[in-house]
Amino acid sequence: MNPNKALWEKGDFTRIAETMRESGEALVQRLGITKGLKVLDLGCGDGTTALPAAKLGADVLGVDIASNLVEAGNKRAAEQGLTNCTFQEGDASNLEQLLDQAFDLVVSIFGAMFAPKPFEVAKEMVRVTRPGGRIVMGNWIPNDPTLVAQILKISSSYTPPPPEGFVSPMTWGIESNVIERFAGAEVQPEQKRECHLHSCNVCACDGSAFKTQELSRSVILAHASKAPRSLPRCS
Repeated sequence: MNPNKALWEKGDFTRIAETMRESGEALVQRLGITKGLKVLDLGCGDGTTALPAAKLGADVLGVDIASNLVEAGNKRAAEQGLTNCTFQEGDASNLEQLLDQAFDLVVSIFGAMFAPKPFEVAKEMVRVTRPGGRIVMGNWIPNDPTLVAQILKISSSYTPPPPEGFVSPMTWGIESNVIERFAGAEVQPEQKRECHLHSCNVCACDGSAFKTQELSRSVILAHASKAPRSLPRCS
């Protein structure tokens, strides 16, 4: 079995996800979701951001490597009568079951950052995003004072050394790494702009132009495009 899959299926992540519902809904409200928008939620868990997006009218597909979380997401969608939101298993570093340029918006909030091959993750996110679309990522930032970042820092002091070739998920919280990974997907840096959100990292993409902006202490916004486009207002 895929060791990453085995790890995420060991515990009940839904108990942690329940503490993030309000922030998930708040983030989705800032993303300019419109009816009929094709949205991929990558590393979706049980739907903390997928379900709020569907409630706003988007057609949402949630993909997660853990079968128990996929099952929980489909159950929540059914209970809320959201026929426009479905969940399926998949690996963020190899989305072979998804077509090229299939989504207007790809979202991954504290999800794809945990996949073990970050450059492959960036390439796959770019591949499935349509020209003019966006990619939004929420990533924990190294040494950030937020609770989860501190928990991850402390727990790493008590765990065995990682295997050779291991890449820390926290490296997604470093702007230069984000730029490098999307550049590897043929998305090039452009100018910075200013925008403010609260404690989550954001990324957007469409192919050849890549804008990054520091949104707050713990936010990165990246925007990429083969065709000119603008980001939704975040202020």
